[in-house]
Amino acid sequence: MQQVWYKQFWPWFLIALPMAAVVASLFTFYIAATTNNDMVVESYYKKGKAINADLSLIEKAEQLGIKAAVSPANNGLVLDMVLPDSLKNQPLKIELAHKTLAKNDRSYVVTADANGRYRFGDDLNESGRWFIRISPMDDSWRLQEALQLPLYNAEEIDGK
Repeated sequence: MQQVWYKQFWPWFLIALPMAAVVASLFTFYIAATTNNDMVVESYYKKGKAINADLSLIEKAEQLGIKAAVSPANNGLVLDMVLPDSLKNQPLKIELAHKTLAKNDRSYVVTADANGRYRFGDDLNESGRWFIRISPMDDSWRLQEALQLPLYNAEEIDGK
């Protein structure tokens, strides 16, 4: 005498395979709907124009002979700048952008101390790959570089 179909192994095994695919697709849809992808740029054309503007500001910094070096300090990071005399000790904007997590991005407005050094990043606890951008308040020039934090020794920033 044969068993009824619902008491056998193979029908349930064959039903389970497509059901697993349905559950996996629903889970994938849930992940896609509830997470934000920071890596996608909405307007490639506008982003490209901004990159070209950045290049002219980097070239301006090179023409002026502006250079920087970032080094670790007890509490954060220290920025040593080589600036023309007319630009010394001016306030600077420093932007630290995390390579993959936009929520970790930081922005600072810093002034030089008595030694002409700029201190920032005392709230910076995350390690990993970062992108640093340095510019004056009037955005007349710009330096930028990729950084690997934590820093163990000084790293130069030349804008390229």
